[in-house]
Amino acid sequence: MTASTTITLHLRAYRERALMLQPERREAEAAYDANIHDYLRFLADEAAKVGYTLTTDHGDSIEYSIHAPSHDEKQAAHDWLATLPDIWNWIP
Repeated sequence: MTASTTITLHLRAYRERALMLQPERREAEAAYDANIHDYLRFLADEAAKVGYTLTTDHGDSIEYSIHAPSHDEKQAAHDWLATLPDIWNWIP
């Protein structure tokens, strides 16, 4: 795990995927919008603890991408990300 591993959340796609998981779209939108900034801060803090960098952009094709120096490091970052709560399980 190195600082050269970057996980980028593509916010439009990430939001759409998160909202698809919830049955009440309007309630989900309000909850997502009210909590996303703090959730991103949580993810960035957790990423920093293990030596990753978390960035965001407004991409809308996939939820996230990982840039790492090797396939093994990319896989490790993917596996690590899968251990974290999604926004719905993170919201207090």
